[in-house]
Amino acid sequence: MRIFSWRLTLVVIAATSLISYPKAARAMTVDVTVGPGGNLVFSPSSVTINPGDQVKWTWGSSGHSTTSGSPGQPNGIWDSGIHNQGATFTHTFNSAGTFPYYCIPHGGCCNMVGTVMVSETPTPTPTPRPTATATPRPTATATPRPTATPTPVVTTNPATKVAAFSATLNGSVNPRGATTMVNFQYGLTTTYGSNTPMQPQNGNTVQAVSANIAGLLANRTYHFRIVAHNNGGTSFGPDRVFTTLTATGPPVATTNPATLIASFSATLNGSLNPHGLTTTVSFQYGTTTSYGSTTPMQTQTGSTYRDIAASISGLSPNTVYHFRIVATNGAGTRFGSDRTFTTLSVTGPPVVTTNPATFIASFSAMLNALLDPHGLSTSVHFEYGTTPSYGLTTAPQNRAGNTFQPVGANVTGLTANTLYHFRVVASNNAGTTMGSDRTFTTLTPTGPPVVITNGATNLTTSSGTLNGSLDPHGLTTTVFFQYGTTTSYGSATPMQTQTGNTYRNITANVSGLTPHTTYHFRMVATNAGGTRMGIDRTFTTQ
Repeated sequence: MRIFSWRLTLVVIAATSLISYPKAARAMTVDVTVGPGGNLVFSPSSVTINPGDQVKWTWGSSGHSTTSGSPGQPNGIWDSGIHNQGATFTHTFNSAGTFPYYCIPHGGCCNMVGTVMVSETPTPTPTPRPTATATPRPTATATPRPTATPTPVVTTNPATKVAAFSATLNGSVNPRGATTMVNFQYGLTTTYGSNTPMQPQNGNTVQAVSANIAGLLANRTYHFRIVAHNNGGTSFGPDRVFTTLTATGPPVATTNPATLIASFSATLNGSLNPHGLTTTVSFQYGTTTSYGSTTPMQTQTGSTYRDIAASISGLSPNTVYHFRIVATNGAGTRFGSDRTFTTLSVTGPPVVTTNPATFIASFSAMLNALLDPHGLSTSVHFEYGTTPSYGLTTAPQNRAGNTFQPVGANVTGLTANTLYHFRVVASNNAGTTMGSDRTFTTLTPTGPPVVITNGATNLTTSSGTLNGSLDPHGLTTTVFFQYGTTTSYGSATPMQTQTGNTYRNITANVSGLTPHTTYHFRMVATNAGGTRMGIDRTFTTQ
């Protein structure tokens, strides 16, 4: 009897321990696919796990990594290295927290990023509950889900300006109302391998996107496509191809539309790729396709496209003219297609174009335009304001003649960090003409300096004057020029101190230069808001 009681006690104790203490939760493995179907994403991009769990990444396409941190800033917690399709990588997370990660080749360019969230409390194994009789519940009203962000719509368009070592990639994107990052992938195969810099796009309309690429191989076929990413996902345009030119060859010439067409003058335009050889280029023009007149020869070298222009005068008013570009090098002569333009009548309403504003500061700006008075005395001014109704006007200026001339007006008393509209308005006895509306945004009251490197002047065999424009942007600013025979510069002019919120000319004389030598220079300015450097310019001593 005692033996039976003792055995019964052991059974009860064992049963009680099994009911009271649940088994420890097992570690879980969560799967993430890297680049599924060639898409530049992690799927899913965000996972939630508990301490002790693992994430296993499986490569769905080649050329990716999973690296802890943010694009360009790894934090060293894990790094798979770059692997190809079929590879796997596993990492165990032993502490709670949020762990961002990215793909080294595609994180910065294409927002290929992900997140692992590790929850503080592990999920316990549930304790069995007694079966209860179901109680009817009222039908719940479904809560509307927020509208998902639509993915962008993209189209890959043909490449243009295809040269031996460079090209321009083109496409279009509709961001569909969400901030969208756009770039191009390109390379010798459909795995691409190279990416252009990201461009942000916004709006709900189709927008043209282009990117210049260089460092290509001559006479090779390249693949490319447009890629766009927003919170709704990533979209890829179809693959297109182009073939670069040979290293040298006949020039490539295109006749572009004439501009600044007046009664007795016009500007002829074209584009030229010398195709690696010294090339002479000119325009033929006349009242028939026999032309009869030629602009002065211009000499060009290199392997990239550049704009070519020539101003012509002595034309007859109200007359149709034909013209084309002609280019010759050691490999041959090429003619652009024929184009036409019609000169204006002797007199008529003014012709105007509103050009972009310049010297935009916190409280002032320069408004710009082009004007052809069209043979009559003409009054010209600008309308400007914070809406397209304008409300403010600049002082009228009087102009005369039959050629295009620049018109400018400095406006002050503006409000900082504000969008302004403006347009040019011109009137003569034949009528009034208004240019198109343009906008600009004034600067904040204070900030980093704004610098522009201008051309050098007063050049001799051993000296010159370096020039630039500076807006101190409301803070005390030091400014100087760097100069030398390379873009490493090596020499600097003395510091100058400037204050205020308007643009002013900055000059510095340099001496001790070497004759017949090309020098590089740029302006550098610093204030409490930061340091800014102007673009590099060159000059050659006599």
